[in-house]
Amino acid sequence: MARSVTVQQIVDQVQILCQDPDHALATEAQYVAFISDEYTRLYAAYVEAEPDRFRTEATINGITSTSAYAVPSDWYATIGVDYVSGSVRKQLRRLSETDRNRYVLSGGDPDAYRVIGTNVVLYTTPITGQTFTHIYIPTAPPLTTVGTTIDCRLGHERYLQFCVARILLNAENSYDGRWDDEIGRTMAELKREANERYFRDLALMRPPNEGRQGRAYPFAWPYGNWSRW
Repeated sequence: MARSVTVQQIVDQVQILCQDPDHALATEAQYVAFISDEYTRLYAAYVEAEPDRFRTEATINGITSTSAYAVPSDWYATIGVDYVSGSVRKQLRRLSETDRNRYVLSGGDPDAYRVIGTNVVLYTTPITGQTFTHIYIPTAPPLTTVGTTIDCRLGHERYLQFCVARILLNAENSYDGRWDDEIGRTMAELKREANERYFRDLALMRPPNEGRQGRAYPFAWPYGNWSRW
């Protein structure tokens, strides 16, 4: 279950945990910076455990007879690229390293893509006027003021509070490890969920036509009657 909290609410709780009502340990701006750093780590763990929660789409604009298009400014990771024609969408496959020269001097509609640096590269070169949709996960939003809202799971605001309080107490050599177990449990929970997802959602993580290309079970689709999974 998601819960929205403000940076101010976390700051208030950290002040209580550290007994720092007057910001003697750090200024308010420093509190916000610490929270932003720790939320970035939490966000990355969320993405690994539950990517569909954050996925978004953007039209690749300015299609001309070139193949490279800059990723959005908030890009974190690419899920896929679709060719769009009216109400019909066609999924482009992600080009592997072994196929990177396959499209040299070839023509026709694009049916593959790669992400190179900060560009989405389409293969083959698209025709002017074609439309493509980039499905991606945005990066963690910056936390710049105490009024900024954080989207986290219910109870995980405590993780942020404990992490920031630990940083402040460590700075004056007075931290005794009291929150380490709780911090570790939150990260372990998300890592376990991410690991389970890779096995549970195998069919969604990899197109079926790629599952038989020399990979051993359970990392590929089985043969024979098992193929009816």
